Amino acid sequence: MLEDIKPIGNTIDRGISFIIYGNPGVGKTTLATTLPHDETLILNAEAGLGVLLGKKGLHVMSLVDFIEDGEFERVVDNLYKELRTTSHVFKYVVLDNLSEIENLLLSSLTKRRGKEVPTIKEYGDVAFKMKEWVHLYRDLVFSGINVIFNAWEFPMELRNYDGNVLTLVLPKVSKSYAPNICGLVDVVGHMEVHEKSGKRWVRFRPNDSCLVKSQFAGIGGTNDQSGEPADLMAVIDKIRSHKYGEDEVAEPEVPKEEPKETKKGKTK
Repeated sequence: MLEDIKPIGNTIDRGISFIIYGNPGVGKTTLATTLPHDETLILNAEAGLGVLLGKKGLHVMSLVDFIEDGEFERVVDNLYKELRTTSHVFKYVVLDNLSEIENLLLSSLTKRRGKEVPTIKEYGDVAFKMKEWVHLYRDLVFSGINVIFNAWEFPMELRNYDGNVLTLVLPKVSKSYAPNICGLVDVVGHMEVHEKSGKRWVRFRPNDSCLVKSQFAGIGGTNDQSGEPADLMAVIDKIRSHKYGEDEVAEPEVPKEEPKETKKGKTK
């Protein structure tokens, strides 16, 4: 086994996983339509499909149609298996969105168990299943598929290494696993829109208000305000085209010491 391990290269040889989150209506679903339509599958858990209509060649599957009689979990599980093990055209898979998928799963599970409202048991089972789905679908990157998880946002208090409590905006899922799923993916971006101009961008550079990250170089915008334009394909291209290895800091050259003059004009 050890003899098969090879040194890492300078190129990305697998898919890339993203979490893109932001307020409802900020443009997360529209962002997904910037991917190549004929190679993209959107697993849609929202009731409205308006922004997806007319996108020629785009493949959309509505998960809302599978919330009765336990079909919801079975469909999501089987979709992963098919995407991982069968031949298909999809190089981009978008789960739109985790917040709604969690709500659908909780509603389905509560109803099938004959309860009017969910209990701690239902919340715990939903959190476990959602973590499992994020982990499994994230692993599609090893089949060469780029995976994008959309989510809404919510503020959460986190304790840093100094023991201080910070309030950050995170993807809107159960608090028990929200930070965990951000650690599972390669890139976490916060979708933002300028109130007056309507200009949209995705923030990948950390600040004091939201949790974002990128394990790859090449993205982040030219300053802390701009981020990257709302074009997901352009972001993926920038990550893949970055010259990895060429931006390593070289060892500084030690300047040779010039000979010092003595009082008699001679050098030492």
